[in-house]
This record gives sequence, structure tokens and C-alpha cells, in this order.
Amino acid sequence: MSSDSKPRVVVAGGTGVTGLSIVNGLLRSGNYRVAVIVRSPNKPVVQDLMNRGVEILVCADYNKASHAELVQLLAGTDVLIATVHAYVLDAQRPLFAAAKKAGVKRVVPDDFSAHTPPGVMLMADKKHAIRDYIRELGIGYTFIEVGFWYEFVLPFPPSYAGHPYADLSHDFKGPGNVPLAVTASESIGDFVARIISDPRTLNHSVFVWEDQLTVADLFRIAEEKCGDPEGLRRVTRRVSAEEIQANIDAGIAGGEATIGVRLLNEYNRSLYVRGDNTVENAVKDGALNAKELYPDMYPRKSVAEFAETWYPNPPYPYPEESMEQFKTLKLPAKKD
Repeated sequence: MSSDSKPRVVVAGGTGVTGLSIVNGLLRSGNYRVAVIVRSPNKPVVQDLMNRGVEILVCADYNKASHAELVQLLAGTDVLIATVHAYVLDAQRPLFAAAKKAGVKRVVPDDFSAHTPPGVMLMADKKHAIRDYIRELGIGYTFIEVGFWYEFVLPFPPSYAGHPYADLSHDFKGPGNVPLAVTASESIGDFVARIISDPRTLNHSVFVWEDQLTVADLFRIAEEKCGDPEGLRRVTRRVSAEEIQANIDAGIAGGEATIGVRLLNEYNRSLYVRGDNTVENAVKDGALNAKELYPDMYPRKSVAEFAETWYPNPPYPYPEESMEQFKTLKLPAKKD
């Protein structure tokens, strides 16, 4: 297949952790022409993408660009994939409206997280509202959920105590026996590269996962692999289902000022108490199981195998971000 005949895939937000995983997976597949929408072409990561043959499209703000400008930006695109910050999910709307006008065949919104049914979590409801908007547009779509990341569920070594991410990772949440499905962030792109060319996934949800295990399993693995099991036990804090719910109630009562507390604890309740994020629940709610679609991609690296190389010096998945960023989140408007 000549390069000109390959489908053109545009990734909005392709310089973040998820976006880069997707871009890398698309490039590894060799099956696509890849373009990335960036705010500025001057960052080193953008120069690196250019050197690897990625087309760079510049748009400083999707919400400030005109519809005509976005349509022109997406001209000649076969698949549009959005990876945006959680607190600006609605920025996808003008992109998808322009994609419809530009004749894009398939869009993939930023759903690259845990499976959660409607009405359980503010963040998930925002994503469900985007799904509804895409269906209303009448454009082809695929919704891709990936469980939770290996890098987010493993406890950091006790020597990292004092860093916000590490301290949160040391919380033993819920009863400990609730299963959750997980995927390594670096694997997401390889699955996306398969999914977006598969006619079976058009206008469907797909649940991607590599391992499924409990909090108790995660802490057992951490004790075995982190190099300081006694230190890990000292920094581990039990967080009950009742405490998680109390935090949610406090976050809701505090309104916009405590939205971050609410979001974090709604995730904790969904993942570690309710047990929403399992392969079985995703399939029950209508998602296609990636393992059944692509048996040749399995078995995958387990969390225990991943931990062998992740410890004892794991990198943080994101730089520290202010909780102020979450204040722009609003509840999706209810339909009449």
C-alpha cells in the first residue's frame, strides 16, 4: 500500500501521555498517515513527531476557531481521535461538528479510561454526554475504554511518600476484593491502531484490557516487587467505602471549590467499591471485548510482569497539576 493510499488519522491532543501512546501505536502499525493537532509547533515533542513523519496541524483553541477553519483543518481526514484534558471535554464538540462537515468517516472521543455506567460519576457523565452528541451528529464513531492504567493503580515505592501521586497510591481503597480491569498506557496505541480499521467496531464501544485483579492483588505485587515491603506497609492507609462516600458528599456540598475531591472519590467508589470497571460489566453494557476481537494480541503483559521493570524507580504518569483545572467541569445538561 502506497503512503498516499493509507487512511489519514488525525489525533487531537497527540502530545499528551495517551495521545503519544496512540500516535506511537499508529506509526508502529505502518498502516496510516498520521497527523496531530497541536496548540504550538515550538515544543520539542512536536519537533520529534515531525522528524518521525507526523504531519503537524496547528490550532490554538478549538472553541475559538471558526467552524469553517476547523472543517478546513480536518479536510481529507478518515479518522479523528480526540485526547483532551479531563477538564475540557466539551472542547471536542466543535471538532466533531467540523468532522461531520468535513466528511470524516469515524471519530473516537476521549473515552480512554475506566468503564462506568451513567449516573455514577461526574467525569463519566461528561463523556457519556459527548457520546450522545456524536450520535446526534450522525457521524461514524467508535468508543474505546481501556480500564485503568497500570501506572495509576500500582502503589509507588515508600521512598516516594510526600508526593501527591505517591500518597494517593498508598491508599488501600475499599474492601480490597473488588476486581478492576487495567491496561498499561504504552499499550493503548497498539489496540487503537487495530480497532479504528476494523469494520466490526464501527458504531460500537470496545473495551480494551490487559489484566484484571483486585486492590489486594496490587498491594501484594507491590510488596513483592518494590524492594521495601515493610516500608510500604508503614505508608499504606486503609480507606473504607464509608470514607470514600463521605468524601464524595463533602465534595458535592462544597460545589466548584471541592470538585477535585468529588471527582477523585467518585473514581474510587466506582473502581474499588462498586466494581464497575470489569470486563464482564463492560460487555454486559454493550461493549465489544478486545480479547475476543483480537485474540492474536493476547496474552498480554500482566501487572506483575509490568511491575518487574516499573519498580524501583517508576516515573510519574503526569506532572503535578493544580486542582483548579477541574473547576471548569459542569454537570451535563439534562434532556427534556
